[in-house]
Amino acid sequence: MYRRSATALLMALCFAASCTPTVKVEAPDKPIHLKVDITISQEVRVKVENDVGTISVEPAIPLAKRAGWIGERIDGYLGSVSTNTPADVQEIVLKANEDRHSRFTTIAESRGAPLSVVELVAGKKFIAETAPGEFVQNDKGAWVRKP
Repeated sequence: MYRRSATALLMALCFAASCTPTVKVEAPDKPIHLKVDITISQEVRVKVENDVGTISVEPAIPLAKRAGWIGERIDGYLGSVSTNTPADVQEIVLKANEDRHSRFTTIAESRGAPLSVVELVAGKKFIAETAPGEFVQNDKGAWVRKP
């Protein structure tokens, strides 16, 4: 009986020793990056998009767009699509881009966002609002007619 108890105890100890959990802690090979500003940046983008919507448009701009002389660039500014763009239309584009830049700068400062973010948000919004058949820049910077 003593021998049976000793054998049972020995087996229990061996079993317990073989089932001991181990935890291995190692430092990662690459640095860990956490992105916590997702909600904040999304909120800023929505506010910027709303602010961009208040930018006024010179009445000649839609006409020049329909004529195929100018289009919306991906950076939020207007651009000449054709080398044949009349000088008066080029002046309108220059003035509109100066006004947009001024407004983008004001929005960036008031929202605490980089100017480049405001420009990209504006570019996406203006391209989305462009009528089918008018020119817009694609993500590679090439002029294409909006489907």
